[in-house]
Amino acid sequence: MSTLFISDLHLSAERPAITALFLDFLRTRARQAEALYILGDLFEYWIGDDDLADGFNASIADGLRRLTDRGTALHFMHGNRDVLVSQVFAARCGASLLADPAVVDLYGTRTLLMHGDTLCTDDV
Repeated sequence: MSTLFISDLHLSAERPAITALFLDFLRTRARQAEALYILGDLFEYWIGDDDLADGFNASIADGLRRLTDRGTALHFMHGNRDVLVSQVFAARCGASLLADPAVVDLYGTRTLLMHGDTLCTDDV
């Protein structure tokens, strides 16, 4: 088995090619993994979990749910673009929410996970 990490996809309806690649990834490579960690900015923007009524957002949540229903563990960390993702989204996808930063045990090795924006100390 393997563990996969992704971040900063910035999915949006305005970028259908990236979305199609992501959904294909969920149907293929990700299904072979023990776990998938999304380390922030999955979405270009997330205005709140009531946004799950939007067809685009629902399609992403449903794709993630199909992945978790097949047994792949899903972990989600907020980024600066999707900081409003909450337990409603996580429940819809079958995901667990991670704090930023988080330390996880990865095959016997303590591993630090971060979205990384806190490291951009020169941003204005």
